[in-house]
Amino acid sequence: MSTRDAAVDGARTAVHLVVARAPLRVSLAGGGTDLPSYADRFASAVVSLAMDRYVSVTTFPRSFGGGVRACWEDVEQVEHAEQLRNRFARAALLHTGTLRSIQLASCADAPSSSGLGGSGAFAVALLHQERPEPGELAERAGAIEMHDLGRQVGKHDHYMAAFGGLRVLRCGKDGSVRPQPLAIGGALEGYVRDRLLLFFTGLSRDAGQVLTAQDRNTYYGDSDTLRALRSIHSLVPEMLNAVTTGRVDSIGLLLDAHWQAKCRLSQGVSNNRVEALYKVGREADADGGKLLGAGGGFLLLSSAPGRTQEIRAAMAEQHAQELPFGPDATGSQVVGLPV
Repeated sequence: MSTRDAAVDGARTAVHLVVARAPLRVSLAGGGTDLPSYADRFASAVVSLAMDRYVSVTTFPRSFGGGVRACWEDVEQVEHAEQLRNRFARAALLHTGTLRSIQLASCADAPSSSGLGGSGAFAVALLHQERPEPGELAERAGAIEMHDLGRQVGKHDHYMAAFGGLRVLRCGKDGSVRPQPLAIGGALEGYVRDRLLLFFTGLSRDAGQVLTAQDRNTYYGDSDTLRALRSIHSLVPEMLNAVTTGRVDSIGLLLDAHWQAKCRLSQGVSNNRVEALYKVGREADADGGKLLGAGGGFLLLSSAPGRTQEIRAAMAEQHAQELPFGPDATGSQVVGLPV
């Protein structure tokens, strides 16, 4: 092989088609207390479960034509990454310095802004193209959303997308996050797969916008907001006990207590559609549940033993589509192929 041929071959094999995926998540207790306005003052914790439902990002070099070509719900073709309309992709590409000569495509198991941590999972999957360690990956993804985009969110979604599994995220007053893994025993895994149900309300809202009011009220010490957040925070030890000891029959009651406290945070948390669906679910023998995320599009319902089919039928009558799921144990994953 000539020197020129070796150089060309080396240049070609250094370029990769890269596919990364990051899991969506279901928060069980403590959600919302990870915002810095609360965690930096009181410390906090969130019990969360990564699902085997994902956001994927594929990147491919663009050798002809230059610029950036991106496929989401629509297709964007621009000369420079800073011109992308998708603000999460724009911020992530600017962060990595990948500004031109790239093609991207993203797919997801759930609609955007639906309360399952999709924007955090998207940022993690896109940044995972560079293969950082999970802790660095979560911190970088969180920084993009919180600092570069100025969104009033915490690091919950980014850590769950990067690490996966069942975890308690302990958020310190110094901004640190310790993602402590929890074992998923047989009783809990069976409960998640057989009795924990997800239904799409048909509504999608931007979590950052909904959390702005909570963040402002927390920062200025609004007593009602702080009382509700303390109530949510106080449920974490009970949820930890339930998931680690297999006391799954108490999970629904804890989810309901979380939901009642969450509704006191802001008028924007719930609406007539959500309240009607929750009532239908409870009347069909759900023993608890809550809307996921701050803006929320998915309603999580815990079924009483043997009552899942009745709940599914009742929700189907309300045109609330189910998203079946189980636990994810791997967190964000990435593969690359030379091209």
